[in-house]
Amino acid sequence: MTSKQTLSFDEFATAPRRQRAATPDGQARANGEQRGEPVQKSDPRSNEGPDDGTVQSEASKALRQMKRARMKGASHFVNVNLDRETKRRLKLASFNMDTSMQAIMEKAIRQYLDGNGY
Repeated sequence: MTSKQTLSFDEFATAPRRQRAATPDGQARANGEQRGEPVQKSDPRSNEGPDDGTVQSEASKALRQMKRARMKGASHFVNVNLDRETKRRLKLASFNMDTSMQAIMEKAIRQYLDGNGY
């Protein structure tokens, strides 16, 4: 093909266009909604037997118990706002004692709670 020859649109192989139906689906796309599967109006649990509900409740109960067991050993954090001087003193103490600021704070809180009977 030389540079002066041109191709017409009919010479290209193209796939046939899909026919769009003039239904509410077409209107939904015009409104910006995505086309998906039709919404089921019936309750999917309606055809479950009575045993399925007990199995489901037992499973959710077991899941809650597992979460509680996992949380027993977990750390719980407390944020404390300190003024600049107190933070500097805490940092110096942790450096001199070769321990972390967190360990000092934990020990101080335990000592305070034990001293006040909590």
